[in-house]
Amino acid sequence: MGLLLQLAIEISSDLELDPTLHRIISAALTLTGARYGAIGVWGSDGLLTSFVHDGMDDESVERIGHLPVGKGILGELRERTELLRLDDLTQHPASAGFPDGHPPMRAFLGIPIRIREQVFGSLYVADDRVGHSFSESDEVTAQALASVAAVAIDNARLFEVTRIASLWTSASREITAAILSDGKHFRPLQLIAERVCELTEAEQAIVLFPEDADQPADEVDTLVVSAAVGRYADEVLGQRIPVEGSTSGSVFRSGEPLITETFRKPIQAFTDVGERPAVVAPLCADGQSLGVLVVARSVNAPRFGTEYLNLVGDFAGHAAIALTIDRARHYAAELALLGDRERIAHDLHDQVIQRVFAVGLDLQGAIARIREPELAQRLSRSVDELQAVITEIRSTIFNLQHPADSGEGLAARIHTVFDQLTSNRDVAATLNLTGPLSIIAPELAAHTEAVVTEAVSNAVRHSGADKITVSIAVGDNLSIVVTDDGSGIPADNKRSSGLRNLARRAESVGGVFRLSDVESGGTQLIWRAPLTAE
Repeated sequence: MGLLLQLAIEISSDLELDPTLHRIISAALTLTGARYGAIGVWGSDGLLTSFVHDGMDDESVERIGHLPVGKGILGELRERTELLRLDDLTQHPASAGFPDGHPPMRAFLGIPIRIREQVFGSLYVADDRVGHSFSESDEVTAQALASVAAVAIDNARLFEVTRIASLWTSASREITAAILSDGKHFRPLQLIAERVCELTEAEQAIVLFPEDADQPADEVDTLVVSAAVGRYADEVLGQRIPVEGSTSGSVFRSGEPLITETFRKPIQAFTDVGERPAVVAPLCADGQSLGVLVVARSVNAPRFGTEYLNLVGDFAGHAAIALTIDRARHYAAELALLGDRERIAHDLHDQVIQRVFAVGLDLQGAIARIREPELAQRLSRSVDELQAVITEIRSTIFNLQHPADSGEGLAARIHTVFDQLTSNRDVAATLNLTGPLSIIAPELAAHTEAVVTEAVSNAVRHSGADKITVSIAVGDNLSIVVTDDGSGIPADNKRSSGLRNLARRAESVGGVFRLSDVESGGTQLIWRAPLTAE
C-alpha cells in the first residue's frame, strides 16, 4: 500500500509517460515477485504504439529486435474487460510463440488498462521459473497498478492533446501575423505547407490553388501545385490536377477533409511514390473553397488518427481566413490606387491642360501682333511644343483611367508575343501558363512581357534550336523558365545588352536571373520575382 501511494503521488506531478510507466512496472515486479513485466499502450489502429518493459538485459533486448506490435497473447487483452491469469501461457490458443532470443515465459498475468470504459493499454507480468504461478493477491495488486497506470496514461494524453493544440494554434497565429506584416519576401502558401508538414511529422506537404484565383469555385476545373515542401518538392511544384475525378478536387468541391492512402488521380512525385497515409483538407473561408492542403507521411510512418481531421482541417481554415484577409487588403490597395489615378487624371484635365491651353492661346494672340519674323517663328514653335505637351498629358490621362490589365490581358499579351516570335519558324514551340496570373501587379506584368519577348527572341534567332519551351508559373512568386535544345549562347553574347537588361529587371523587383547550359544540350533561362513589390 505504501508503494502504491508513493506511485500515486509521483504521477500527480510527472507528465512524462514512459518514466512513470517504468516506475509502475518496477513496482509490479517487486509486489508480485515476477521476473518480467511490461505495459503496452494501444494506438487508434489497434497496434501497440508504446511498450515499456523491465526484467530483460540489454543483450536480450538487442537479440529480440523490434518490440511487439500487439499480436498473440498480448493482443488478447485488447478485447477483454477482465484480467487474464495463466500458469503456462504457451498452452493458450492465442499464443503465437516468441521471437528468437526471447527468454521463455510460463506464468502470465495481464490486465487491461481502462480509461472511461475504454481500453487504452495493458499491464503484463510474467515468469519463466518452473512451478511459479501468480496468486489472487497478485491479481489485486495488478488491478491496483493498472488503475495507477490508467491515471498516468490519461494525464499524459490530456497533456499531449493540450500541447499539440497549442502548437497548431501558434502556427495559425504565425501565418496570420506574417500575412499582416507586409513582409516583402513572405510567401504565405510556402509557410502554410512548411508548418503543416512539421506539425504532422509528414514527409511531404503541398498546397493546390486554382489557376485563376478570382474564378468562382464552382467554375474551377484545374488545381495547380503552388507550394511544396519535403521530398521531390521541385518536381511536384507546378503540376496541374483536374478537379473532376481527383481526390483533391472532391475535397475542393465538398469542403470536407478526409484521410486516405490512395488518390484517384496520382500526382507525380507525390502520391505516385506508393500508398501511404495522407490528409487532404480544404482551404475554406466564408463558405468558399480557395484551395486544398495535402500532407503525406512516409510509407512506414504511423497512420493518421481521426483527430488529425480536426487538427489539419482547423489549421487549413485559419490559413484560408488569413489568405482571404490578405486578398481583401490587396483589392483595397488596388481600389485606392485606382481612386488616386482617377483623381490625378481629373486634376490634369481640369487644371493643367486648361492652363497650358490658355497660355498657348495668349501666345497665338501675341504672334499676330509681332512684326519681327524671327521672333514670331520662335513663338510659333513654342505654341507647337505646348500642343505636344497637351497631347502627352491627354495620353497620360488615358493611361491613368485605363491601366493595362494584369490578369487575362497579360495572358493574352503573352500568347500574342509568343505567336509573333515563333510562328512560321522551323522550331517546335510550347507555352505553359500555370497559376493565377490575375494577381500579378501591372508593373510586374510589364516586366513579364518584356522578359518573355527578349528570351524567346534570343532563343529563336541565336540558338538554332529545334524545340523551345516557355513556362510561366504563378505561386508564391513569379517564375519564368525558357528552355531550348540549341547550341547554347556563344561566349561573346553572354554579356549582350539584352541579357544585361533581363538582369537589371530582376534586380529592380528583388528577383533573380540565371542563365545556364543544359547537360543534354541547349540553354535554360530562369527569371524569378516575388509577387510583392520591393
